[in-house]
Amino acid sequence: MSIEIQLKPQFLDSAPDNSTLTHLAIICGALKHCLGSATTMSFIKLAYIFDKTINLEANAFSSKITLSSWNIDNDFKKSLIMAESNEFIELLIDKTSKEMKISLTDKGDIYLISVEKHQAFTNYLEYLKDIKIPENRFNNPIIRS
Repeated sequence: MSIEIQLKPQFLDSAPDNSTLTHLAIICGALKHCLGSATTMSFIKLAYIFDKTINLEANAFSSKITLSSWNIDNDFKKSLIMAESNEFIELLIDKTSKEMKISLTDKGDIYLISVEKHQAFTNYLEYLKDIKIPENRFNNPIIRS
């Protein structure tokens, strides 16, 4: 069973910041705007970008990637599961590193185009478009407790 999401202008203004629609827009937006020349993104990079984007944290992407030790938010987990089960994203296992990689599907791109057409979640999407952070910066992040 698959969920079809259609944005209706009358619902956009009342959508809470932590809604699944917002999370899906952030996940799809990160996979579209923050890949650079890559075709996939690591789970840790997506989780980090998601965490910083939800809070619109200024200067989150400084020269060193410093992670707080954290449990991935349940909302992020649910949204990631929903995005994958409804084919907005694809989860892949990198054959070389055996790490999970994530890519945007055509359906996820169509959803993101719809979000942008309705000018929904613009603060989040503009924030994502400004992020220029390479995947290799997540190879050895500093984790602080």
